[in-house]
Order: sequence, then C-alpha cells, then structure tokens
Amino acid sequence: MRRPLLGALLGAAAALILLFGFSAWLFSRNMGQARAKSEARMTGLAEYIAEHLREDIFSVPFEFQPSAFPGPYAEKQGEWLGRLTRATGLERAVIADSAGTVYVSSQNLIGSGEEIRPYLVDTGLFASAARDSRAIFTPLSEIDGVHFQSLYYPFTLRDKRQMLVLESDQNLIAYVEQFRTYLAFASLFLLALFALLAAGLFALERQFQAALRVSRRNEHLAFLGRTSAELAHELKNPLAIIKASVDVLRNKLDPGREHPAFGYLSEETMRLSRLIGNILGFSKDRPMEARPFRPREAVLEAREALRADYPGVEWTVAIPEELTASGDRDAFRMIAENLGRNASNAMGGKGRLAAEWETRGSGGAIAFSDTGPGLPKAVRARLFEPFVSGSKTGTGLGLSIVKSLCDRSGWTLSLAADAGTDGKPTSFEIGIPKAEIAAPAKGPGPAAVRTAQGGAQ
Repeated sequence: MRRPLLGALLGAAAALILLFGFSAWLFSRNMGQARAKSEARMTGLAEYIAEHLREDIFSVPFEFQPSAFPGPYAEKQGEWLGRLTRATGLERAVIADSAGTVYVSSQNLIGSGEEIRPYLVDTGLFASAARDSRAIFTPLSEIDGVHFQSLYYPFTLRDKRQMLVLESDQNLIAYVEQFRTYLAFASLFLLALFALLAAGLFALERQFQAALRVSRRNEHLAFLGRTSAELAHELKNPLAIIKASVDVLRNKLDPGREHPAFGYLSEETMRLSRLIGNILGFSKDRPMEARPFRPREAVLEAREALRADYPGVEWTVAIPEELTASGDRDAFRMIAENLGRNASNAMGGKGRLAAEWETRGSGGAIAFSDTGPGLPKAVRARLFEPFVSGSKTGTGLGLSIVKSLCDRSGWTLSLAADAGTDGKPTSFEIGIPKAEIAAPAKGPGPAAVRTAQGGAQ
C-alpha cells in the first residue's frame, strides 16, 4: 500500500507542478506579446507626435528652441499631449531637446525650460538615444513599488535633433501586475503543496514503520505461537494423566482430605492445564463465525464457569436480554471469561465485577469494570502484548487472547484512560459496531435489563 500511495502523491504533485509550469509559460508568452504590442503602439504614437510637430511648427513664427518657446504655445501643446496620453493609456509624454531641456509636458509636474534628467528612468539610455539617433525602450523597472517603461524617441525638427519621451503604457503595466500577483499566489501554492507533500510523506513513513513493527511482531508471535502450541500439545496429555492419578491416589490414601499435599498437587496441575489451554487458544487461528447471538447469555455462561474458582466475586450483569450482536458467540464467551478471570485474580478473589452495556450510534460497548487495585503504569502501554502481565502470578496471555479475538471478530478492545487510577475501577470496553435491541414480545416477560448479583441473574 505504501508504494501506490507514494506514487499517487508524487503523481499529483508532478501534475500540479506541470500545470503551474504550463500556466506560467502561457502567462509569460502572453506578456511578451502584450509587451511587443505596447512597444509598437508607443512607437506609432511617437511617430505621430513627431509628424504633428513638423507640420504644426510651420505655422508659428518663433524659433523652435526652449529659450524661445512661448508660454501660450507650450500650454496649448501640453493640453494636446495630455488628451493624447489619456486616450492612448500612457502615463506621460515630454518633448525636449537633445540636451534634456523640456519644451512641453503632458503633466504640470515638469515645466517648460526645466531639465528632464531628474525625472528619467535611465539617463544613460536617454543620452545614447540622442547621440545615436535611434529609439530605445528602457527595461521594465520598478520605482517605489510602481512599474515603469519608457521610450526615448529622437526626431529631427528644423535641422535639430529633438527628443520625445513616452512613459508607462498602462495596459502593459496592468498585465505585469497581474503576472506578478499570479506568480506570488502560485509560489505560495507550491510552497503549501510541497509542505503538504512532505507532511504526507512523513505520515506515510511513520505508518510504514508502524506497520513494519507490527509485521515483525506478528512474525515473532506466529513463531512463538507455533512453538508454544507444539509444546503445550505435548504437555496436555501428561498433565491430564497426572491429575487423574493424583485424584485416584487421594481417594485411596486420603479419603478424609487430611493431607493438603494432594490438594496442592491437584490445584497446581489444574493451573498448568489452564495455562496450556490459554497457549493453545492464543495459537489457534480458526475462522470466526458471523451469526447473531445474545451477549448477555455469553457473559452469564462465563460467570458460571468462574463461580467455582472465585466464589467471593459478585457479578453485576447490566446487559439487555433483547440485545443482539453479530459475531462469534464462542469467541465472545472466551473474551468475557478471560476478562472475568483477570479481574477476579486482580481483586484477590473478592470484590465486585460489572458487565454493562452502553448504546453508541448503531452499536455500542460492553464495559467490564472491577474494584481491584488497578494496573501498574509500567504495563499499561504494553497491556495487550503476549506475556505482559501486571500480576506476579499471571501468564500475560489472557488479554492477548482477548485482543486477538476482538480484532478477528471486528470488535475493538480498549482500556479506559483513567481506569484503575484515583480510586476509579479498572474498566475494559468491548466495542461492537453493529448491535440492536429487539422489541420485547407482547405480554408479560423479562425486563429489558436485569441485574445479576452473586448467584442471581
């Protein structure tokens, strides 16, 4: 699963990067076209202004130089340049001589007779255009956050070289601003994409490492289970023979039950037999059935099986009789018996054990709570691992068997976060995703929930 998911993430990232690259190329190409059109438009406008001045200058009597340029004529030409720049979308138009002295400007910012050089974007290019008599466009630049591009256009009037300066085609500047905004958002998007991709890869790597640890643990447990099963199978029959022989000898030699040694032998033999049964149960891998069953009945059977060994434990079974769950009934009975045995051992054979149902959505949970001393903090994190026990006499297989049966049956097993701390009971929950309480039959019948304490159901 790791490789397909990794491939999907990388594929999605590559597709988005390609999409960004294509859109950036398309935007850049369009901007190049817009810039070419802008330069052609500004060049055409400069030619038109120069031709207009050549024709208009024949109607005036004064010499065309800044020192002889009358105010009324400058004002008239300034108004005309202003209307022209506004109509064509330019920022400004200025007419000057080759030395940079202004004749007229479309804006009042620059007056007649002033030097244009403080207002130029590039004075070097202005001088080069005047010297070489060739039109020059300045590079697109930014001043105080505003983009500028100027055209320095030389032309001849009355045998003298003059200069026309056109600045900032607003259509091109607007397109440049759009492109810059697009690049900013696209860059932020790519950064976010790479951050998400890195986070996804990191999470995927963690999941892979966790799955690898689980796989290695399962392999270890499988080997341990097979070895334990073989050993347990070899010991089961000899123990049964020893138990039978002890009972025969006790009946023959100690009919009055006066010697406790026979009782010790019988009890220890039974303890070893139960241990072998747990090992065999842990190693079994039979398929789980998925049939409707009554959890209350299975819990009551588990209680009856433990009654003889733990007569001092009082059970409270608060599970509706009409509650029906889907799963393996025998597996659930084994789960209830193991949880009951663990709780009874933890309480030293005396205390209260409750099995209670709580509805949650379409399913619910059965909580097994006891009044024991709680669980040591050292074993809580590894509680469901094989051979991990909070009791000195426990084998550590009971909860492992419960966990394995729950996983294989599609149920969940969890320990309450505050269970066994600050005087609170230790509580294990069996989560059953699908369960329902059937409507009770008409007429007199059992209550939906009965409480069983001690010997009562």
